[in-house]
Amino acid sequence: MQVCIHMSYSRVIIFALLFIAIALSLAGWGCKKPDPARIMVQIEGEAFSDALLFIDGKRVGKLVRTFITTDGKMFIDDIYTITLPPGHKDIPAEDKYTGALDSLQIKPGTYQIVLQAVDGRSLQINASLKPGMNIIDYHSDEQTIYWNNIKIKAAPGAPTTLP
Repeated sequence: MQVCIHMSYSRVIIFALLFIAIALSLAGWGCKKPDPARIMVQIEGEAFSDALLFIDGKRVGKLVRTFITTDGKMFIDDIYTITLPPGHKDIPAEDKYTGALDSLQIKPGTYQIVLQAVDGRSLQINASLKPGMNIIDYHSDEQTIYWNNIKIKAAPGAPTTLP
C-alpha cells in the first residue's frame, strides 16, 4: 500500500512539473529570440541613389531614387510623379537626388554591406548591426557616412568599417 501511494505522489509531481514547463514555454518565458536588427539606408546625392543593396554577397534590395528639379518636378525611380507648387519648401536651389531603402530586417551580427551603382561602382561597408534600427546615411558628394552620430569617410571602391 505504501509503495502505491509513493508512486502516485511521484506521478503527480512529474505531471505538475511537466504542466509548469509547458505553461512557461507557452507564456514566452525561457529562451527568447533576440530582437532583430533593422537597416535603413539613406543616400544624399546622385551617386548610389538608385543602387542595389547586397548583404554578405546576396542581393537583398534596391534603393528608391527620388529626383527633384529646381522647377519642382519630382521623379521617383525616373518616373515623373508630381510637380510641387511654386515656393514649396522641398524645391531645391539645385537639382537634388536622394535614395532610400526603408527598414530591412536581419539577425543582429557583423555583415558586409555593398551598395552597387548602375555604372559598376560600389561602396563596401563592414558593419556590426545591433538589435533595433541601424541607419546608414551616406552623402555621396562628401563621400561620408553618418553612423550613430559619427562621421566616417567612405570612398567608393575602398572598404569602410563602421564602429
